[in-house]
This record gives sequence, C-alpha cells and structure tokens, in this order.
Amino acid sequence: MFIILKVGGRHTGDDFFISLIIVNEAIRIMASLSFLLGMIPSTEKVEKADDQLRADLQAFRDYENSDELKRFLELGKEIKSNDFILRKKKIKRAVYKDSEEYHKEVEYGVLKKSEKIVWYSKTKKKYPFKEIEKWDLTFDEKFNKKVLDTSKWMTRYYWGEKGMNSSYALEDDKSFPTNGDNIEFYDNKVRIVTKAGKTEGLVWRGHQGFVLEDFSITSGMISSAQGFRQKYGIFKAKVKMAVGSVAQSFWMVSDGMLPHIDVARYENGKIHSNYFWGKPGSSHKSISKTNGSKYADNFYIYTLEWSPNKLVWKINDKIFKTQTSGVPQEEMYINFSTNLKQNASESGLPSAMEIDWVRAYKLKG
Repeated sequence: MFIILKVGGRHTGDDFFISLIIVNEAIRIMASLSFLLGMIPSTEKVEKADDQLRADLQAFRDYENSDELKRFLELGKEIKSNDFILRKKKIKRAVYKDSEEYHKEVEYGVLKKSEKIVWYSKTKKKYPFKEIEKWDLTFDEKFNKKVLDTSKWMTRYYWGEKGMNSSYALEDDKSFPTNGDNIEFYDNKVRIVTKAGKTEGLVWRGHQGFVLEDFSITSGMISSAQGFRQKYGIFKAKVKMAVGSVAQSFWMVSDGMLPHIDVARYENGKIHSNYFWGKPGSSHKSISKTNGSKYADNFYIYTLEWSPNKLVWKINDKIFKTQTSGVPQEEMYINFSTNLKQNASESGLPSAMEIDWVRAYKLKG
C-alpha cells in the first residue's frame, strides 16, 4: 500500500516516484520494527484461530449431512411453495390448528431457532472456508508416537545417507550430528539436543575431503529427504528455539546444496530467514534477520509460502520477508537441525530445539 501526500504546488513525475520510494521504505522500516519488538500475534491466538477454522469446516460438512438439517430444508421448501400456501388458505376456512400443515409450520419454526441451524445459516452466508479449501494437507507430523516415524524422517544429511551411509559434520562445526542419539521426545514434542559427549565422526574439509576426527560435543537433525518432498505449497512448523550459542534451523533444500531456504534459523542471538540460490561459484543470497531474544525460549509458528514466482516467510502468520527472484523450481524437503559452530561458546549446554508439529499443504488440482 502506498500513500502520497501532496502539501502544495505541482508534483512532477520524479516527485511522484520519490514519494513512493520514501513511503514504501517507511512502511518497510515499520514492519521491521514490529518484528524487532516482538509486536506480532501470539502463537496461541494464531494456532487457536487456525484450529477453530478447520474444526468449524469439519463441523459444517458433518452438519450438512444431518437429519435435522435435511428435515429443516425439506420443510422450508414445502412451506414456501405455492401449493402449500393455497392448501393453507383452504384449511384456514376449516380448523387450521388441527391440520398437518399447521404442525409442519410449527416444527419449521422451532427448527429455525435451533442453535445449530442458526450457526449453519450464518456460516453458510459468510463461508470463511474458501481459502483453506484450496489446500490439501500433504504432510502432518504431531510427534505423538514417542518414537521417530522413520517412514517420514531420517536422522542424518541426505547426502551422507545416499553417498556414504554415514553422518558427517561440516568444516565449521564444533559438534557432530549423531544418527538419532540426540533426538528425544517429551510431552508430544521432539527435541533435538546439543550436548557434551565424546564421539568420532567424519568431517568435510574442502582441501582434504572427508577426514575422521574426534568430537567432544554432539548434536542432531531430522530430515524428510527420503519420506517427503514437494514443489510449491505452504510449509509450517511450531518451533521453540533455545536461548544460547547453539545454531538451530528449520530449513529446506533439494538434491544439491543450492537452492537452500532457511525458513527460520536462530544464530548469534538473531532469527534469520535466508535464501541461497544459483550455482557453486555463481551463487546469490538474501539475508533477513531480527532480534532473536524476543523469539527464543517460546514456541512460534514459522511458515514458508512458496508459489512459482514468490517466496513468503511468516512468523505467527505475519509476513517477515518476501523474495521474487531466483524462486526454486524443484521439489525440496524439510530439515530441522542444531549444531555448535567453531567460534561459539560452549556455555549453556545441553541445549534443545523443540518442535511441536510440522505441516505442509499443496494447492488442489
């Protein structure tokens, strides 16, 4: 939305576009400030509204097939018909209150005041379900089995699984991502834990390739690389990032290292929404970040909306970032990971990133 204020005199074409730029920049700064100050809808409010809308849609569909509604609609159709009106006039000359028509009118009047009929009629008139009916739920994980569903998730990098059948760390990692040992379950949530612990594992070093090294800190990850991939759609998760020096990320990638989308990444006290694309040696990046202390140690709903020409990042349903260049055009999969970088402090361990649920949607048709 752009607002042009004209105080006096005549605007030239240049004045118009300068005004557009100034106002647009002001709007961008205000939006950034709202995230910086944590001025966004509460997680509970956003989640409750979404759950209620979906529950109402299911209740609406169920009630559409109810005997009560069928009877109400049948009676309404009959009572409003010309034939019924003529019959009623004839009967009134006799004893109307003893007639079947009278009892049908009474029954219809009672049903018309029914709480469910009133709710159904109002809901049908407003019909707030148009947007959610456009989407099919394609991935739904609630982590309520107390064990990781291996039909959906693997616990190491796809490239290590595919190429070496092994976990590995990156060159700037101080922690080693174990194959599931750092995945815990609590209160129907999954926790990816970074903690002290000795282990041996492979590290990718650009000048040497993979080398075996000792680690004193372990971390973890879960990936849908073998269980779920999708091109375009809505990808969202309710996540709690832990305060501290551990890097924690909800990210998406395809078979190669690029394109790479950070739906939400907590690192160095900041929440990042990043996008990297292009080819090795000719890559591009778009980095956005805000004060992470407002978002750590509490659950927030992080969302990526991906269409053929646009990427939109949201925190609790409020737009945080938009990208229109370099939009990926291949299937991608979902990852959650934690790691401690080489220069990061080891204080505050153990640390856990918690995930309540993960969902993905795709446009119907």
